Amino acid sequence: MVSIGDEKRNRDRQTILSRLHEEIDQLPNALARIAKYILENPEKVLRQSVAELGEFAGSGEASILRLCRQIGFTGFRDFKLALAAEVGRPQLAVVSSSGADPAIDKLQRTLIENLEVAHSHVDLTSLDRIAEALATARRIDIYGAGMSGFVAEMLAYRLLRVGLTALAFRNSHMAHEVANGLGEGCVAVAFSVSGLTVETVQFLKGARATGATTVAVTNRTQSPLSKAAHYSLQASGLHDNPFGGTLTPVAGKIFVIECLMLALDKHLNRPMK
Repeated sequence: MVSIGDEKRNRDRQTILSRLHEEIDQLPNALARIAKYILENPEKVLRQSVAELGEFAGSGEASILRLCRQIGFTGFRDFKLALAAEVGRPQLAVVSSSGADPAIDKLQRTLIENLEVAHSHVDLTSLDRIAEALATARRIDIYGAGMSGFVAEMLAYRLLRVGLTALAFRNSHMAHEVANGLGEGCVAVAFSVSGLTVETVQFLKGARATGATTVAVTNRTQSPLSKAAHYSLQASGLHDNPFGGTLTPVAGKIFVIECLMLALDKHLNRPMK
């Protein structure tokens, strides 16, 4: 069980952007619009006054101040100072002898930020329980639609390499047709960036109805997919709607997969009592 002290420490080490993303689904509309604008334009926010931010985000100044206080700051100035330190922190700096393209610099920051969000949301208790279920599972079904399907195949590959029976599906009809073989002692894992994909949610709900242990790996823990799962792991989260199918969200999912494999290794190699 995670203690209150552990929760506070986890929150303290979160970045501003990851906190905004985590809470955006619970925010009132006015505050959610501000959070969305900040997530998408952190550098612009640093150059804007509270009035300018309100105009661009479509919300009032009072709402901006309320959001700042809600995530732990005394006011907008305090918030901007912390955001400036975060956006300009050394580990995000790009070192290039040839003068990197600004778009490449932004891509690097996006990848690092996605990894940082995934890292800040590591839940050791959930990882251990999922790994325990995987280690003893008679069958593991993994599903993802579109780009998430490729990630599902990555996890299946990693599980097969350590001797577990894992099947990856990218076709929803096939996944549902063979789901009647699931039940107690089985595990179903679903990948989705948004956590909203209807077929993916149905897959996990169907698997749970059979008695299988269900796991959601998504960028949004407050989503229908997460609610359908016994356990939910947050992969990243800064870019819910990747333009043109960019692979940036995959970085966080790979991180989650490898964290899961580290936890699984402890169970597979645990000495017999």
